[in-house]
Amino acid sequence: MEREEVLTSGGRRPVQQQRIAGGWTPSRRAQFLDHVAATCNVRAATEAVGLTQASVYALRRRDGAFAEQWRMALLAGYDRLEEMLVSKAIAALEDVPVGDPDKVVAGPISVEQAIRLLDRHQALVKEGTGRREAQLRATQAETDAMLIKRIKAMRGKLERRA
Repeated sequence: MEREEVLTSGGRRPVQQQRIAGGWTPSRRAQFLDHVAATCNVRAATEAVGLTQASVYALRRRDGAFAEQWRMALLAGYDRLEEMLVSKAIAALEDVPVGDPDKVVAGPISVEQAIRLLDRHQALVKEGTGRREAQLRATQAETDAMLIKRIKAMRGKLERRA
C-alpha cells in the first residue's frame, strides 16, 4: 500500500514528518483527476478511489496546485462532454452510429443530464472560477498587504481628524 508523508504535531510535541497509509496519495490523486475528467462527477470519482467527498474538498482548499489540476480535469471533461453531444446531434441528423462503444470511458448519460452539466460548466466559465474556488484562503502575502493597506487608511483618517 502506498504511504503519504504528512506533518503532524500534538500537545507539546514538535512538528514531525509521519508516513500514513491511505489518504490522498499521488496515485489516488491521479486516479481521482482521471475519473473527474472522464465523468465530471466528483462523487463518483471519490467513490472510485475509496475516499470521501469531504476529504477531497479539504484537499482542494489546502493545496492550490491540486485545485488547479481539478479545474483542468473538469474543463477536459466538459470539453469531452460537449464533443459527445455534438457528435450525437450530428449522428441523429445523418442517421450514422457515433464513436467506438469499446472506447467509452464514462457510463451512460442522458442528453438532459449532459445539457445540465454543460450549463453548469458554462456558468462557471462566465464567472471565471467556481464559487467554491473563490472561497480559497488568501496567502500570507495577500493578507499582509491587505492589513498594511487598512492600517495606512486608518492612520490617514486619524491624522485628518487631528
